[in-house]
Amino acid sequence: MTVGNIHGDLVATDEGYMTCDLYLAAFLATAGSTMKKTTRDAKKVFFHFEDNEIIQKLRDSYFMRQAPIDALSHADNIKSLKSLCASIMGSQVRRG
Repeated sequence: MTVGNIHGDLVATDEGYMTCDLYLAAFLATAGSTMKKTTRDAKKVFFHFEDNEIIQKLRDSYFMRQAPIDALSHADNIKSLKSLCASIMGSQVRRG
């Protein structure tokens, strides 16, 4: 996978959108976007989301701090994604 220099943004791919920003990914999941898969490089985990008509609007509302979501659900999604990242990164280190 060739990825340009992305830092906390949502990048369009052939399959939808991806981000390496854990908090943005947790927000998108909390707001109802479907995560399709995760990939990784040497240092980052990338979260891939389905392409839909509202994902760019969700991204904009997130960065403009205008996104009303359930705080407890968002916190739960952050914890889940952190655990997923630790699992992904840890499994790659052990195999290596």
